[in-house]
Amino acid sequence: MKNLLIIYLLLTGLLLTKTSFSNEDGKANIDEGSSVQKLSDTLGTNLNKKAKDFNISWKAGKGLSFESPGEFKLSIGARIQARYDTWVKSDDPQDGRGNEFGTRRLQMTFDGYAYSPNIFYKYVFNTDKNGEEIAGGTKDAGLGVEDAFFGYKKGMFKITFGQMKIPFDIEELASSSGLEFVDRSSKRHVWERDHGIKFDFSPVKNKINIAYYLGTGTGGNNSESYFKQNGNTDDHIHAYRIDITPLGQYKYSQGDLKGSDLKVGFGAAYVQWNNLTVNAAYEILNDAGDDFVKGKLDDILDKLEIAFDNSGQTTAASTDFDVSAMTYDFRAKMSGFAFEYNYSILTGKDQENSAVGRASTDFHRYQLSYTTPSGWMIGYRYSIMDESTGDNSTNSKGDNHEEISYGFGKYFAGHNLKLQATYSELTEEKTGDDAKDEIWMFQAQMKF
Repeated sequence: MKNLLIIYLLLTGLLLTKTSFSNEDGKANIDEGSSVQKLSDTLGTNLNKKAKDFNISWKAGKGLSFESPGEFKLSIGARIQARYDTWVKSDDPQDGRGNEFGTRRLQMTFDGYAYSPNIFYKYVFNTDKNGEEIAGGTKDAGLGVEDAFFGYKKGMFKITFGQMKIPFDIEELASSSGLEFVDRSSKRHVWERDHGIKFDFSPVKNKINIAYYLGTGTGGNNSESYFKQNGNTDDHIHAYRIDITPLGQYKYSQGDLKGSDLKVGFGAAYVQWNNLTVNAAYEILNDAGDDFVKGKLDDILDKLEIAFDNSGQTTAASTDFDVSAMTYDFRAKMSGFAFEYNYSILTGKDQENSAVGRASTDFHRYQLSYTTPSGWMIGYRYSIMDESTGDNSTNSKGDNHEEISYGFGKYFAGHNLKLQATYSELTEEKTGDDAKDEIWMFQAQMKF
């Protein structure tokens, strides 16, 4: 009920905001302050349905744009990441050494507005790891849909429909094109994308934003969930996030590439995904017995399975399994220096089987970097995940995954054209000797 109330209040605010996205023509025979006037302004009686004169322009990172000002805009962009990895793994049964070349991502983006500058859209097609992990696609998918949404913004309100990121932690909310290191932390709580609706409310422009997201709980690019009425997710995903940037706009892209004045950001988010029907392997199956949850949501369930196992609890099938997650973060940048910290905890609770109970896993990340005025970057990142918080029955030493990374880079046109190198040391606590990996990653990115 409280979630329905949130949706009602946000929609009401959207409808009653005085600013109109339609052309500022006088509305005859309607009182300026009447509810009919406000509803007419919101729905737009003067939407632009034709456009003749187009301006063509190009900007690095924004793509090639075709725009008829105030009527229509289409920007077409692309990004490619070419990558080489080499590694040594201590627990590999063979020699533990390897290397590979690959196209990490090849992406095409189409975005802009139609009918009015307030009605926006964005479609992103992507191959992730050569088509293996695109927002929930399969290894045979090749090319998948990453983002597919449209929406409407009006004053301090914005509403978005479609497939998009679940608003959770800042490392995931930062685009993979805007990272300081070659890739994100290897161990973290990744919610990724889902189909849904998101409301944004910004009572103080560029300083405070509050978001509420209602998702299907089935994951992005999931053909099993499309209007087949055969899933077992009784409740959907509800996500809440607040960002406070008291010194002005602060985007999620990492680093301080422009040597800016001091900027700081504080954020927190909470996600709930309840009343799930899972089997003993923490899988959500449809009526045909196939995996119903895709994207990275199945990874969330996998992490909870490990948390329960490592805490010594015998898992069991449940028709009332609840998942929740919380994160908070801090970031700051000034004069080329940039710092980020975020913490998250993921918890599962079996409401049906009292012998199973509750288990959780948590994650910390610290990241510090400096970028010179000529575009050279050096950075340090430390992250650690405890796969099962509290007592650990399977390994007296613990079950932490620790990552220490050093980043180096050269920006030629900001994040749009850059070379990157990252060296990472990964340590996994195990009975006996810990498992240790050493990985070098090299990447070139071009975005246009």
